[in-house]
Amino acid sequence: MTGADLWSLAGRRVVLTGAAGAVGREAAAAFTAAGAAVVGIDRNEEPLREMRKAGILADHLCGDLCDQAVQDAAANCCAADVLVNNVGAGDARPLADTDEELIDRMLDVNLKTAAGLCRRFAPLMAARGRGKIINVSSVLALHPVPTVPAYAAAKAALIGFTRSAALEYAASGVQINVLAPGYLEGPKNAAYFASAAGRRFQERFMPDGRVGPADALNGPLLFLASAMSDHVTGHVLVVDGGYSIW
Repeated sequence: MTGADLWSLAGRRVVLTGAAGAVGREAAAAFTAAGAAVVGIDRNEEPLREMRKAGILADHLCGDLCDQAVQDAAANCCAADVLVNNVGAGDARPLADTDEELIDRMLDVNLKTAAGLCRRFAPLMAARGRGKIINVSSVLALHPVPTVPAYAAAKAALIGFTRSAALEYAASGVQINVLAPGYLEGPKNAAYFASAAGRRFQERFMPDGRVGPADALNGPLLFLASAMSDHVTGHVLVVDGGYSIW
């Protein structure tokens, strides 16, 4: 293969969860530009419709992936060459306020949705002899801060899950890897990083003094989705601008 062929996703179908978010929209556009047909999944349908009109989604599915029926529908909608489990949710609370309900919700959204889709898609990929699964965890799974014990635990569990699944499917031609992003721009973080406290955090903990742009994962995602990573599995790729060096 030439260099261009290694990066190309022409003829490949990518299933992307959390597609309507800031990172998801950028990822969908990058995958489409690389030649893939992207199926976006999200709870919010209007952004998905807009993305289809803009030509960065080939198809979409609207629903809450915590629902088993939606996971079944996702697995039945297409034969995916690449699955990106990008859906997730965070919540910052002191340990004393981290109740069972919060722990369950963090596990449901950040671990069980990805696990459920992996369980459905990995055997289908193995039957075809090839496939890529990318689970999006967080640098906080490896380098946590106070007030996120439930979130950090769920994202750390996703790493352990991924590494075990990667071992199981390595001989079947399926690579399963993890992205561990740091702080990225987007609506969820905008208010905090615009505040005085957020600016101090950036100055103290971000080596380049800023949080990453929403498209910071595009290159790593294309690497893990393409033939460039055919000999990479069970890997945790940290994309945090150096935050975790501290």
